Amino acid sequence: MFENAPLFPERASAMARQVDHLFFFALGGSIVFSVLIAVLIFYLGIKYRRRSPTEVGRPPSPGSRATTVLEVTWSLVPLALMMILFVWGTRVYFTIARPPANAAELFVVGKQWMWKIQHPEGNREINELHVPLGRPVKLTLTSEDVIHSFFLPAFRIKTDVLPGRYSTLWFQADRTG
Repeated sequence: MFENAPLFPERASAMARQVDHLFFFALGGSIVFSVLIAVLIFYLGIKYRRRSPTEVGRPPSPGSRATTVLEVTWSLVPLALMMILFVWGTRVYFTIARPPANAAELFVVGKQWMWKIQHPEGNREINELHVPLGRPVKLTLTSEDVIHSFFLPAFRIKTDVLPGRYSTLWFQADRTG
C-alpha cells in the first residue's frame, strides 16, 4: 500500500513500513468519515429543511427501536475503529520503544549545530551516521546545551534530546544510503 508515497522519504527500515501503514489507516479512516459526515449533513440539511415559517418538527416516538439501533451503531462503529487504531498504535509504539538485546549501541551527543556519534569500536562521526545493514542499532542520546530533536525520516523515528537526560532509540537499516 503506497509503497513509496511521494509525501515521504523512501523507507529504509521495517519499522518505517509499520509506521506508514498505521498512518495511512488513520488518514484513510479520517477521510472516509469526514466525507461521510459532510455528505450526510448536506443531504439531511436539504431533506429536512423548514419549508414554511410555521412548520414545526415533531419529536421521535419514545422508545423507538430504529432510533436506539442507530444510536448504538454510530457509537459502536467508531469505538471499534478507535480500539483497532489504539491497539495497533500501541503495538507499534512498544516495538519502537524496546530495542533488541543484540543491538549495536552507539552514543550520540547533540551540541549546538552538530551531532557527535561515538561507535563502540572507537570511531567517531560528526553529523553523519554509518551503520551496518540488517543489524539492529540502539542509539543512546543526550544533549550538552539545549533541547535538540534527533530525526531520521527514512527510518520514521524521532526523539527529543534534553540536557542532563538520556534518550534511547533503535532501528534496523534495510537499505543503503
